[in-house]
Amino acid sequence: MSPFDFVVTFQAFIYALALAHVLLAATHMIRHRRELIFDWAHALWMGAALMILWANWISLWDLHALRTLTLPTVATGFLYSMLLYSVCAFVSPKLDGEDGMNMKRFHETQSHTYIGAFVVLLVITLPINYFGATDLSVANWANQNAIVIAMLAAVVAPLFIRARWVQVGAPTVLIALLVAYMLMFYWVLR
Repeated sequence: MSPFDFVVTFQAFIYALALAHVLLAATHMIRHRRELIFDWAHALWMGAALMILWANWISLWDLHALRTLTLPTVATGFLYSMLLYSVCAFVSPKLDGEDGMNMKRFHETQSHTYIGAFVVLLVITLPINYFGATDLSVANWANQNAIVIAMLAAVVAPLFIRARWVQVGAPTVLIALLVAYMLMFYWVLR
């Protein structure tokens, strides 16, 4: 087993738990769709959480050729995967809780938390990509920072602008940028 296999196997458990949060919330919404007060803004943020989790999981492939991984690299990956987990956990409502089956109320009361987690994730991504490119020779990662900066601009806007079109548009732009990111950098895994 290579260092990559060893580390990614552990991180895969964290990614799977994050995925489970979003999928459980989504299936709960589908099951209780008759009582659910649907909200596009919140649904799109849940979709963005799924996309960013998937994109980051795919990006781990860039490390597969490394013969060694240092403890700081492993620790950074572990902390980053915990932050991804937090994004997914924060965006996934427990709809039978105090907000009932109301996605709109959940977005109104909790969006600063989960959007803030997206902001923290993207801000931390910038130096990780830089050091990944310089210290680990993962050249792809430095190039990815341009699209991460665009993602960050899209994610910060709804924290300050509460207009409905921004609340719906920001996660839509984020999803589009994540799709572009996947197509540009991970169309084929080599």
